[in-house]
Amino acid sequence: MLGSAAMHALLFIPWFRLESWDIPLPFSFPVLGDTLSIQPFGVLVATGVLLGAWVAGRFAQRNELDTVATGDLVTYAVVTGFILGYFSNGLFYERETFMEILRDPSLLFSTWLGLSSYGGFFGGILGCFIWKYRKKMELLPYANAVCFGLPFGWLFGRMGCFVVHDHPGRVTDFALAVADYRFGSPPYQPRHDLGLYEVIYSALIIGLFVWLEHRKRRPVGFYCVLLPLVYAPVRFFLDFLRAAPLEGGDVRYAGLTPAQWSSIAMVCVGLAVWQLAVKPRMAEGASS
Repeated sequence: MLGSAAMHALLFIPWFRLESWDIPLPFSFPVLGDTLSIQPFGVLVATGVLLGAWVAGRFAQRNELDTVATGDLVTYAVVTGFILGYFSNGLFYERETFMEILRDPSLLFSTWLGLSSYGGFFGGILGCFIWKYRKKMELLPYANAVCFGLPFGWLFGRMGCFVVHDHPGRVTDFALAVADYRFGSPPYQPRHDLGLYEVIYSALIIGLFVWLEHRKRRPVGFYCVLLPLVYAPVRFFLDFLRAAPLEGGDVRYAGLTPAQWSSIAMVCVGLAVWQLAVKPRMAEGASS
């Protein structure tokens, strides 16, 4: 029976995990010590940021927008996104550690709270409005470029999640499950990997965006509406596949993960952008 279960696990994606690359330093530094650790997750996220910014710049160029202003907006969105993503992850997912940091702020420099994807999204939205306030420029056309480029960056960001398997799911016999070695003892049970599923879905969104953009020019703000409406509902249902909190899965609030509550809010954001910004512009264009 044991051999049969072990053979069953071999039918799925075998367990792997990319570890950090430790590079010895010639001198010891106060924060780094004598070793520089390069994390695969960080490398892939940085690659995603650069790729997303490049795609947004190309989109801006095709639509006769200022590419420098577009890059500036990306910077605002990324910086505020990482800040809010970091602290919101502490607030909603790592509450005990977060409270310890509030009691002793010096721990902030030695403790990693993680990153919340939706915290990053909402932080990016905040950064866009800060950019608009400071630059006194029209936001919607440039935000449209950023939203077009975001799935390209998100593909690599979620790839980073997949190679370190930081989103374990429930036990399953689905063909794309990962035989996760972190839970229990042999034979290891295959589990959903939410990072992998979002890599696949990001690729599908990229294909959709490219197809839509090359068929005809879309209304200004179109991708600001479409992105949350195609991503958030799928993310809402994917989170039902997450492992229970006792197995390393996300905490639940009233039966839903923080990401599921955020998905509901993000759908509302997409609909609000359509109603308040995109639809009126289309009506003005039709009447002129």
